[in-house]
Amino acid sequence: RAFDALWPAGQAMHAGPMARAAGEGFGRLMPALEVAGVAQQVSHCMAAMPEEPQGPEDPRCRIWCGAVFGLNLSDGRGRSQRPRFDTRQAQLQWHHWPAGRYAVFTHIGSYDGLHDLWKSIYRHWVPATGFRLRDVPGFDLYVNDARDTPPAQLRTDLYLPVE
Repeated sequence: RAFDALWPAGQAMHAGPMARAAGEGFGRLMPALEVAGVAQQVSHCMAAMPEEPQGPEDPRCRIWCGAVFGLNLSDGRGRSQRPRFDTRQAQLQWHHWPAGRYAVFTHIGSYDGLHDLWKSIYRHWVPATGFRLRDVPGFDLYVNDARDTPPAQLRTDLYLPVE
C-alpha cells in the first residue's frame, strides 16, 4: 500500500552515527507534532536510510525520521491520512511512499540490533532468494513506543522493497 509520511522540512535527513542521527531527527519531529496538535494521531513512527550504513557508528549515516497517520502498516488496517494543519509553520513536509512489494522482517529487542539484521538481510537473504531490490529505500517501522516499552520488548518491522 502506498502511504504518506511526515518529516522535518529542510533537514529531514540527519547524518552521523545512527543513534545520534535518529535522536536528532525524532528530536525535531516529535516536538513539532506536539505543537501542531497531531502527535496523538500518529499511527507509527518510521525511519529510512537511503544508503546501507557501513555500521552503527558510520559517521556518514543518513536517516529520515517520519510519522505515519491513519494507516496501521503492521496489520493493513486504515488508510493513510494527512491531518490538516500548517505544515510549513511546523517546518514539516509530506513525503509519499510508493505502493509495491515488500519483504518484512521483525526484530524484537533493542534498536542496537537493527543494523545487524539489516546487514544480514542484504548480505545473506537477498542473494539467497534472488529478489531484486526496488529503487526505494527500505525502512524501519517502530511498532511500539520506546518511551513506554522496555528495550527487550521493542518491536521493529523492517520493510525491504523488492520486485
